[in-house]
Amino acid sequence: MSKSRFDSVIQAVAEDTLDLPAVVACFAPYLHIAHQLPGRIRFRIELAALDDPAIRRLGSDALSDALAGIRGVRDIKLNKLARSCVVEYDRAQIPDSAWADLLAGRDTPAARSLTGILQDRYAEVRRA
Repeated sequence: MSKSRFDSVIQAVAEDTLDLPAVVACFAPYLHIAHQLPGRIRFRIELAALDDPAIRRLGSDALSDALAGIRGVRDIKLNKLARSCVVEYDRAQIPDSAWADLLAGRDTPAARSLTGILQDRYAEVRRA
């Protein structure tokens, strides 16, 4: 079995050594903001990410479960056929600019807010 670029991320999760900025940097080239309205964002997902062996082994149910329950996120709809993901979120908790800032690697208050929320969710999942 060949090693994928996402294997290291999945291994870090298993070993509890996850570095969230490294994970974002790993996934960012495969995610593009297709459309955004206040409180709602749609990402296009590059086919290479969905076809990656590590992501296929993880499975869409595990991915959806990991994303569920993120503070400030009301709903997530992953559509693998359309290669898109729609996220509805509470603007009081996640600023609209947080998504673009985080994907671009910009260290802004909005990006730090979203990073903190994601780190909290990761800690909850690890404790479960």
